[in-house]
Amino acid sequence: MPPQKIIHLHPNGNFASKFVDPLILAERSSGYISTIVTSVNLSGISGKIIPYDLSLHNLPGIFIAFAKLCVLFVVQKPDLVVSHNTKSSMLPLFAAWLMGVKSRLYYNHGVPFIGYSGFLRQLLRLIERINCSLATEVVTVSLDMKDLIHSLNPLINASVIGSGSACGIDLKEWNASLYSDSSFRKDWGILEEDILVVFIGRPERRKGFEVVLKMWRDHIKDSSIKLVLCGPQQSDVLKVLTTLPPNIICMGFIKNLPEVLSKADCLVLPSLHEGLSYAVLEAMAGNCLVMANDISGVRNLVHNGQNGYLIKGNSVSDYVRLIFSLRTETKEVSNMKLKGLETVKLYSRERFLPDYISFIKSIIA
Repeated sequence: MPPQKIIHLHPNGNFASKFVDPLILAERSSGYISTIVTSVNLSGISGKIIPYDLSLHNLPGIFIAFAKLCVLFVVQKPDLVVSHNTKSSMLPLFAAWLMGVKSRLYYNHGVPFIGYSGFLRQLLRLIERINCSLATEVVTVSLDMKDLIHSLNPLINASVIGSGSACGIDLKEWNASLYSDSSFRKDWGILEEDILVVFIGRPERRKGFEVVLKMWRDHIKDSSIKLVLCGPQQSDVLKVLTTLPPNIICMGFIKNLPEVLSKADCLVLPSLHEGLSYAVLEAMAGNCLVMANDISGVRNLVHNGQNGYLIKGNSVSDYVRLIFSLRTETKEVSNMKLKGLETVKLYSRERFLPDYISFIKSIIA
């Protein structure tokens, strides 16, 4: 019997490198012929670019992209098509259905409609339903997301692989002991006695970017409490604030995030929606305390007062109170960090990938 073929589709090659490439490498190690199609940027394992996602700049050529997907599926004859993410999965799943691909997996990395209201919320709910109807199997990243998908249609029974997540987390890469000799704090003028808080994410409202900026501007003016922004740049801050507060450091896109988290006191995550937050997993693996909005996709990971803090209603006053308490509650914080390390082991890539391969074998056997 010839090797079975799998084609993954993800809208962005940069994100695919982190969340999809590990799946493809595991498939190849198990004897599958696996490749990836992205809409923009190649992933770390190359692949093919077809601008198929439904962003505005792609719409003029969307019929050409759809035709290319159809031709690809006819020529390659994949045994399984795996489409990742909500807003970009409708077209490839429809093309795969139209071209007779028998196994079509919708890999949901999070249900975005919960972070919106009005027309946009209803549109995202509709797209979610269409994706699920076009797929023969649905996988999502947490039990919270499984329940939300089920609420759209009781007939949809989404699967969660292992404990959840998109591809597990490489605990070796995020081990804080690797950076014990790091000079990160010294290089950025951060004293050992300073409190270092990290924000990770795109400079978007739904990620809580505005919340954390206004928190520092209005409530945290102490120069010994530093906020490091991983992802946003100074220009992003100045779109929200008139000036850059002196205790905020903008790092933009960085490659040494494990090192930063290993030297930080806590992560703040005021996000409005998450699938299963990798920022939380990465912080826990890096021995960094988590303070996060009490939302679906975070509750699966953080248990309030045990392995981190959940902030009801994204209360700014609660964030501020807990950040200032880091100076005194050192024993409590140390215990929560240890519990966080225990939690993140459940999501290790070492545990996740064998379960993932078993699932793939079961649906294309």
